[in-house]
Amino acid sequence: MDKKTLTFSGIVCYINDFKIDIDSFKEVVQSGKFDEVSGNRVHIFEMDYENNYLKINFSDGSAMPRNPNVYNKTKQEFEPNPRDSDQIEPKEYFAVFDLTSSYLWLSNTKKKSLLIDYFQKLFKNKKIVLKDVYDEEKFIEGLKTLDQIKLSAAPSLFSQSNSVSKALIDEMYGAYEAILHLKYKDTFIGDDLQTKIKSIFKNRESFNGIMIAGRDEKNIGMFFNNNLFTRKIDIEAPVDENEMFNPSDVFSRIIAKIEEELNANG
Repeated sequence: MDKKTLTFSGIVCYINDFKIDIDSFKEVVQSGKFDEVSGNRVHIFEMDYENNYLKINFSDGSAMPRNPNVYNKTKQEFEPNPRDSDQIEPKEYFAVFDLTSSYLWLSNTKKKSLLIDYFQKLFKNKKIVLKDVYDEEKFIEGLKTLDQIKLSAAPSLFSQSNSVSKALIDEMYGAYEAILHLKYKDTFIGDDLQTKIKSIFKNRESFNGIMIAGRDEKNIGMFFNNNLFTRKIDIEAPVDENEMFNPSDVFSRIIAKIEEELNANG
């Protein structure tokens, strides 16, 4: 059976500037399946508790736009789309809420607002806020090995931030945007790399996108992506013939990894 990698990012969730109170949270957020339909779009949330973890399998999708034709890769030809105009093929995401630590672990941080908006509707008179795990100084100080750096910006900015040489900039042939993706393998962060990372943060407002991934001295993942400092946990999980994950298997693996991190911190 094939496997795919899921990357979970951990951020801290506050309710009215306080971390989660487990008993009151469980009273408000119930286990079960909940659907929200608005026009052509649907949001689906499946909630289930395991001790003080809330396992969340959520998805969203839209009936439109709908291409009237699909391409059959076996026949190598177009044929009518079998999906009806009122049918939706939602994309699936996973989250685990560690209520003990107030850490919310998401398989896709771009979908965090979808989940937070749902919680906000349940906690009507309270404010749900997500906060960074680190600040910039603690992130740079804690980062001991580097996995990757990905930057996007106008080509001229890369030379200003010491990311690449001017000679390479000259080879970009007038492009208005460049994406620089540097991959490392357990690379220790010495003075030179730390200086470059500091330079990237110094120019952060000028970049279109920044992603920095690495590990701390306990080999725990640290992640910065577009102004959000998070923890990072990677898991490999089997997928079926449709390349879909088994939610129970995903939750089992990510909770085991979360507890492994807690033990490492302890």
